[in-house]
Amino acid sequence: MIGIFRTSIPGASVSGVTSATVVESFFFAAVSVVTILIVAIFLPRTVSKGSPSNEIGDFFAAHPVLIGVVIVAVILIVYFILPRAKRRVAGEWKKAKQGAAIFRDRRRYAREVALPSALSYASRMGVTAVFMAAFDLPVTFFTVFLVASSHTLSQLFAITPGGVGQTQALDLVTLRRYASSESIAAFSVAQDSVITAWNVVLGVAVMLWAFGYTQTKAMLTKSGRKQASAET
Repeated sequence: MIGIFRTSIPGASVSGVTSATVVESFFFAAVSVVTILIVAIFLPRTVSKGSPSNEIGDFFAAHPVLIGVVIVAVILIVYFILPRAKRRVAGEWKKAKQGAAIFRDRRRYAREVALPSALSYASRMGVTAVFMAAFDLPVTFFTVFLVASSHTLSQLFAITPGGVGQTQALDLVTLRRYASSESIAAFSVAQDSVITAWNVVLGVAVMLWAFGYTQTKAMLTKSGRKQASAET
């Protein structure tokens, strides 16, 4: 994604594009935090026992020596390497601030970033409600909210690509009091499959529209990437 942005935006840097990506996802990150907090209050077992965060806690407890080595390594890097790379870090930080420049104008951020993000999130909730209704799961504000929270958790602590498997397990944990395991699993798998297929089709269509067939083929095929690398 960063490579595509650098290709399409003249003068773009990796640091600037990365910080702009963080700015773009800031609204969704804030909503995710609020969602998890609300679920932790109303359904604490879902967060404490049903999420991969519990596995992370177990990992820390089972590997104290490894954690200590990592902490010492970080301290040494900060102490010895960071001062020598200070000038370069300052330059990258300046580029990163360019990508987050929209925060200087709060009204513009609200209008051009937060509002489209809110509409996107509302659409996502609507899609979830439609799939829940298709599999006879009870559609209420709270149940849709629960599904959104489980998907957020599976993305935050993704162990498998796209959180496949984790998402289905968390959906079973959060919705087990509202429907049968078979219905929940069918809903979760179907929603993931349809949305993934749609994202692939839409992504390829947009790339063809934005870059044309030749450049899109070069980015998506191994031979095309090798040729572009050789030309560079």
